[in-house]
Amino acid sequence: MGELEALFNREVEASKRAAAETAYALAFRYRNEDVEGRRRFDMAKAWAIRAIEILDSLPSDTLEQVAATRPSVGGVDLPGFLHSGVVRERLADVLI
Repeated sequence: MGELEALFNREVEASKRAAAETAYALAFRYRNEDVEGRRRFDMAKAWAIRAIEILDSLPSDTLEQVAATRPSVGGVDLPGFLHSGVVRERLADVLI
């Protein structure tokens, strides 16, 4: 996860959309994979919230504005369109 977190830190300054995609991927991986011998729902929630915050700060009036910039990040397939509603729906179990 360290590589993805480093990628996020680089992207957050260069491209907010890319950073949101990486935060989404981190949330997904922390939720679905064993990290340090267990699934990390606390970290998944933190990254999901970060993705939502970034996405909510970006324009989302057109499909072009919410289109993912790449097909996957860190082995996690991204939806074709990524906005905060998608994050809330797909990661609802960790956002409780």
